[in-house]
Amino acid sequence: MPRTGRRLTLPFSLDFAADAGVLALAALAAFWPALQNGFVNWDDPTVLVGNPHLGSADVISWAFSTRLIGHYQPIAWLVWSAVKSVAGPSPTGFHALSLTVHAANGILVYALTRRLGGDVSLTAMQRRFAGLTAGAIFLLHPASVETVAWASAFPYILSLLALLLSLLAYVNARPVVSIVFYALSLLTRATALGFPLVLLVADLYPLRRHRQKPFTSLLLEKIPFAALAAAAAAAEWQSREVASLRDVGLLARFTMAMPAPLLYLWRTLSPVGLSPLHPLPTSPVGDLRQLAIAAAGILAIALAAWGLRNRWPAIAASWAVYLILLAPVAGLTPTGPQATADRYMYVPGVGVAILAGCAIARALAPGALGIAAAITTTAAVAACGVLARQQVTYWKSSIALWTRALELDARNDIAAYNLAIALAEGGRSSEAISWYERTIALVPDHDAARQNLALLQAAEAERNADRLAAAGKAREAIDEYTRALALDAKRAHARAARGILTMQRGQLREAAVELRRAMDDGAKDVEVPNALAFALMRTGDDAQAVEVLTRAVAAHAENINLKHNLARLLATASDPQIRDAARALELALEVCDRTGNGDPRALDTLSAAYAADGRLDMARATAARAEARARELGDAATAAEIAAHAKNLPHTRSRGAR
Repeated sequence: MPRTGRRLTLPFSLDFAADAGVLALAALAAFWPALQNGFVNWDDPTVLVGNPHLGSADVISWAFSTRLIGHYQPIAWLVWSAVKSVAGPSPTGFHALSLTVHAANGILVYALTRRLGGDVSLTAMQRRFAGLTAGAIFLLHPASVETVAWASAFPYILSLLALLLSLLAYVNARPVVSIVFYALSLLTRATALGFPLVLLVADLYPLRRHRQKPFTSLLLEKIPFAALAAAAAAAEWQSREVASLRDVGLLARFTMAMPAPLLYLWRTLSPVGLSPLHPLPTSPVGDLRQLAIAAAGILAIALAAWGLRNRWPAIAASWAVYLILLAPVAGLTPTGPQATADRYMYVPGVGVAILAGCAIARALAPGALGIAAAITTTAAVAACGVLARQQVTYWKSSIALWTRALELDARNDIAAYNLAIALAEGGRSSEAISWYERTIALVPDHDAARQNLALLQAAEAERNADRLAAAGKAREAIDEYTRALALDAKRAHARAARGILTMQRGQLREAAVELRRAMDDGAKDVEVPNALAFALMRTGDDAQAVEVLTRAVAAHAENINLKHNLARLLATASDPQIRDAARALELALEVCDRTGNGDPRALDTLSAAYAADGRLDMARATAARAEARARELGDAATAAEIAAHAKNLPHTRSRGAR
């Protein structure tokens, strides 16, 4: 194992504390806007917002058994659960967690660089400068923003924290501690399946342990790490939905995977125009020319690094580590809709940052040239911080995120679709419709976009119909309700409103069919059963009308109008088997009591209930009160209607008369 004489894991000292504070403040300055960001509609709703297991009693067993979102990450679930229990469902708590752990990672990169600096013969001052530079590059690089500002990407951050602790333990001759931290890293997210190979590279350079032990011994030491990696790979493979070879052929996979290292390297060197999503081609195909160019580029860098191995062995070691860590996410096993993603650079970026920090520190020389190099490095790091802060704002909301993605790639159908969803959820239906249409133009067989578009268009047609109906334009309103139902047959309100308008136009049987279906579809408006009962009565189906009103009264016990109509029907139905004088009287008395015995129509219905119960004197007296009350209110038409009802009362004595 590594040289046993070095027992210092972290260089705790005043200068370490000061440097750690500087790095933490730099990270806070760059990523502070993330604390005001919300969740985005990219995994967050499933992972965090609507996840009932977070904070629940069964979270431990669930975390170690679930395959949600296609990853095995039990420790990440448990940490999220704790945050939700303590800080609640607000996004601020989750973003603060990501930022805190990201800052800790930067400090660990600083510590690791200082520790390894001794193995590459840097002076104490150079080691400190190298550590600060590496930590700052890692913390402030814009490519880190996706991982930090996207709450659902937190497992990458936490996994790296454990991985860095594992590596620090390894280089400080703590093999058992290193194995434990590596296991924790894999249980958080299997982001470093190639870590055993990384350790082997580190044994060769910068630790140079092959000079002390046979290479076979170094290999044997990696067996526990390799066993953990194999177990994690199996768990991850069972969790993922990997595209089949039929969906994405082998040549297409290599065509996507081979350029990935060069693409990520370019984004590292030129971190501008970073998109939250680089989508897979709709139909991935193999391209021998692109494959050959990418392979030639990787080989050229490898040959150059090999040629410089004696003078600058760090380049070869860093390039090997970079490829090893990037290989699992390069595209050979495509999952999800992304071809590349910035979060995949988070772990491999550590090696790049350490190499840059050590190289810059070694290049420093006393005098003006060294000062100029330090100033240039500081300016470059500061520029990264400014770019990162701007990048954070793109993750403020779903609308901001996908708008930015579309600014960078107008043909990004996934961004167009998710932007449409976000706009619809924000009540901006017209804009959402246009983006759903754009999505379909990009991907004609996008079924989800078509369905959502139809629902939005149906809702818009329904709202337009409501406006027309309120303006008294019944025919136009019916046409719009019909259009809404053609787009979404389950719109209960549109069907109910069309039924009521149809009834008002005298088409009672058609209205009854519409209104009954609206109720079956879940229409909640109490006017629907009222209208349906009216249509049924007018078409001679009093029994069905009574059934409809009875169910409606049970569902809306506080609605006086429903009870009044049911009382009237039970008191005046022509079929004696339908009439129920006792129930009618009970309902009518309740309605009159609740209206203060001052509603002439309620009193008229009470009169009819008394008559149905055979209490004619009470019926006539109540009718007289009803007519008088109507005249008192200046409603001559209602008074005349009540008087006509009174004339039709039987002339035999009431069985209740004295």
